[in-house]
Amino acid sequence: SISLGIAPADLRPSIADVLLGHLRPQEALRTVASVPNLSLLTGSPALIQIDQSLADLRRPERRLAEIVRPLNASFDIVILDAPNGFTLLAHSVPYAAQHLVVPVTPFYLPLEGLAQYLRWYQALRTRRKGLATLLGIVLTQVDYRVPATREIVEIIRIHNRDGVFHTEVPRDSRATEAPSHGMPLVSYAPRSSASDAYRRVTGEILYRLSLPRH
Repeated sequence: SISLGIAPADLRPSIADVLLGHLRPQEALRTVASVPNLSLLTGSPALIQIDQSLADLRRPERRLAEIVRPLNASFDIVILDAPNGFTLLAHSVPYAAQHLVVPVTPFYLPLEGLAQYLRWYQALRTRRKGLATLLGIVLTQVDYRVPATREIVEIIRIHNRDGVFHTEVPRDSRATEAPSHGMPLVSYAPRSSASDAYRRVTGEILYRLSLPRH
């Protein structure tokens, strides 16, 4: 939300208000003036406590899906920018989404985190039907000047075969600068190497979804 120019003091109403049933999704949506055809449900610091807040609900892991479902008819694509980890919200994403795009940086600890996540996800899919499919893994912040990067990239590609997108997003200082200006990277530095890579990743995503490019 901050990366799209929403000040921390202006985050409400947010996704937390919708998850807690205080508002309907349509009531919390806002347009993003700097990005045509984009609407946003903001994040919120209140999400820190969301696991406890939803704990008494029946099937709390499906609460996010209940929010997304009525939005599908109004939008071409709904993107869930979800945290990694073992929180309730992270576990809710496969129930709410149709496809998963998993970013990973080519370092040892993220590699271990990716392996753990994929094991959990595959085990979940064996128990539950109708969950999101894995559309692909995106390699980000790739810098072949760092020792072991090439080895880790090869491990990720070998063990996931066709699951990894061909395009790799390079480490780019402008990608870390863009959020402080409240702008998407492709607007802040449209000619940067990372912007070019993200455009190519988007093309691969649309190809795998068989959606037209605008």
